[in-house]
Amino acid sequence: MDHDELNANIAEKKMRGTEGIQFDEVEKYRRSSYPFATFILTLIGVSLSSRKVRGGIGLQIGAGILLSFTYILFMQVSTTFATNGNFPAIIAVWIPNFVYAIIAIVLLRSAPK
Repeated sequence: MDHDELNANIAEKKMRGTEGIQFDEVEKYRRSSYPFATFILTLIGVSLSSRKVRGGIGLQIGAGILLSFTYILFMQVSTTFATNGNFPAIIAVWIPNFVYAIIAIVLLRSAPK
């Protein structure tokens, strides 16, 4: 479904009162948040890779993989809260981006110029 079809499907399900609308709402907001996630994770990767230390780059690669893994885990946990109906979908999808954007800004500011 494209964006307009998804919005029409959500509106139709709301009008009918059917269950399972949370999945569609999460998908709707996920489609707009993933491009920002790519940008945020790229900023984290650039800030980590700009550090030159003795002994190699293993620590930076490990930190980058760890941050990427925790982002994906955080995104899955928050969307699970949204699909179970305990959390609004827009907040559940966008909160990992806000948290990791703050982490990216802190890492970027502390990165050597």
